[in-house]
Amino acid sequence: MRSKKLKCWIASLILMAAVPAMAEAPKPKMPLKFSPENPQLLVTAEYMTVDQLTRPETMALLKKYNVMVAPCIRAGHMDAELSRLFDVYEKEGITLVFWPLLPREQGLYLNKEHADDFYKYLDQVYAWSEKYNHPVQAMIVDIEPPNYQKGSDASPEESKQGAPSFGGVLKGLSKKDFNAAKPKFMAIQDKLHSHGTIAISTALDLSVVDLVTGKDDFQDLQGGPTMAVDWDYVSFMHFGSNNYPTLSKLGLDWDDCRYLTFRIGQIIYKKYGDKVAVSTGQTLPGEGHGAVYNSADELAKDIAVLKAAGIKHFGIYDLQGIVESKDPESWFKAVRATPAKAPDKKSAKAEAFLHTLEGASYLLELFRLK
Repeated sequence: MRSKKLKCWIASLILMAAVPAMAEAPKPKMPLKFSPENPQLLVTAEYMTVDQLTRPETMALLKKYNVMVAPCIRAGHMDAELSRLFDVYEKEGITLVFWPLLPREQGLYLNKEHADDFYKYLDQVYAWSEKYNHPVQAMIVDIEPPNYQKGSDASPEESKQGAPSFGGVLKGLSKKDFNAAKPKFMAIQDKLHSHGTIAISTALDLSVVDLVTGKDDFQDLQGGPTMAVDWDYVSFMHFGSNNYPTLSKLGLDWDDCRYLTFRIGQIIYKKYGDKVAVSTGQTLPGEGHGAVYNSADELAKDIAVLKAAGIKHFGIYDLQGIVESKDPESWFKAVRATPAKAPDKKSAKAEAFLHTLEGASYLLELFRLK
């Protein structure tokens, strides 16, 4: 009897060994943590190659200033070369954050028009992750209006047309489509969480107006329901390098612009606390062809007022512009070493500009009746 039981037990073990184990998502070697005591600095790398990203002098600076890197993950480029980047960075202790963009014919970014495309694209991301055994610790969910610029994966489009026209974006406003996108955006975060990925949503800075008015018009204008989902972290794209060239036409000077940055920082920090970050400006022209900082000193002044508003986590677009500058280290030092400093005085012009944007919400409603 015992012999028969023993044979059955051995047979069971053999069968169990023959059944393949269920695939599990790769586990991170260095779990990513956000906290007030650990301010994060993230830089994107939209056009840099793996060889450029793995230069010893570049990696040395990233390690010195504890910088996370978000390489642009483009369709068709999830391959062994991307795995090589992860191999090198994991060995060096540098954290990589996934920043996936859709194919150009799908407008690059997540928005209400292409939420289904983005959801499906995530399957490719996680298939790559399992194949090469690299965890997707965190992902930038880049929410912006569709951008169908031709360009290339090596550089932005050469023309001066810039981002999509304001009139074209207005035509896309629709309360019905906006509301229909909410569950789709939520499903995207659920999918990330099911794979153990931290979801970092972006928001264009005008979306901050919705936090004041309680409406969602500017979110609709800028891609979709950015703030309808309780994202793990939210990174506002408030490009200080763009503010003066744009707002000077309305009579605002540098002090007015930095006061506006301070006020925006206060508003978003009140809503999100220590899980909010601000991408403060550009060092490289991207798909939107924004103006870039002329020096790290300009960046430092924006960082100072944002820190005074409570902001602790920062992003910079883009690593390429930093490493190609005369003093790459100065950009990281500007974020890490600059102390908080509130504006010396209130700006009536900046406050009036904010109130004007609030009033514009009611006008935008007229375009959302369909």
